[in-house]
Amino acid sequence: MRIAIVIVLAAFIVAAIAVAMVKRSIVHKMSQSPKTTHVVLVGASIGQEWHLAEWPARVNTSGFSAESLAVWQFDKAEAVEEVLMRPARKVRPTRTYLRSLFQPPPPKADLVILKECSSYFPGDLPQYRTSIEKWVNQLQANHNTVILATVVPVTAARAQQDPGKQEGLVQYNEWIREYARQHGMHVLDLESALRRNDTDNYLREDFATSDGSHLNAAAYTVLDKVLRDLLSIPTSTVADQHLIRSVTP
Repeated sequence: MRIAIVIVLAAFIVAAIAVAMVKRSIVHKMSQSPKTTHVVLVGASIGQEWHLAEWPARVNTSGFSAESLAVWQFDKAEAVEEVLMRPARKVRPTRTYLRSLFQPPPPKADLVILKECSSYFPGDLPQYRTSIEKWVNQLQANHNTVILATVVPVTAARAQQDPGKQEGLVQYNEWIREYARQHGMHVLDLESALRRNDTDNYLREDFATSDGSHLNAAAYTVLDKVLRDLLSIPTSTVADQHLIRSVTP
């Protein structure tokens, strides 16, 4: 009797999963638009606090969707792997994964932004470069457009508390710009957008929270515009409404 009950329960679970997968497939096909470009930022706290899922509405565009994958370490290899697998998911023996089976599959990424955090500096710059090059090659081989982001600097006061941090991330940012230039890639230049000026690359104090590292609401308002401009999204106040062009060089 117990064996029969177990078999019935197993069959019920399998059937429920099958129904859920069919349902999510239908919902996904109905919700997807061929004109929508999906942006995935692989980063940490700044990506999370930026609330990128709401970014298209904030900049008044229907041509883009966006999300942030939070990774709390420099190594983004696992997140890159998951992006490459989409719309499939990486199997994990967790309740979160089981619940995800009843949700629409994650959308494939059209644009992937690789972003690192000041927390990882000073660090092993040669290894950092090797890792970035590897992830770029993997994503481009999968036909994803890759955008490299510079690291947001820290305030002068925070730099005094962490010797070598500001110098290390500035050196990394210089390499990011040069690597992108050599390979015909776009850069989401967060440092340039948020630093004091062209000759003083510390984070502006009016863009920083009390820790001198994380960003406040004013900074995210600036970054909304920076990303919009990078992707060439015209604003509703511009009289000459140009078509959104691809960010691929």
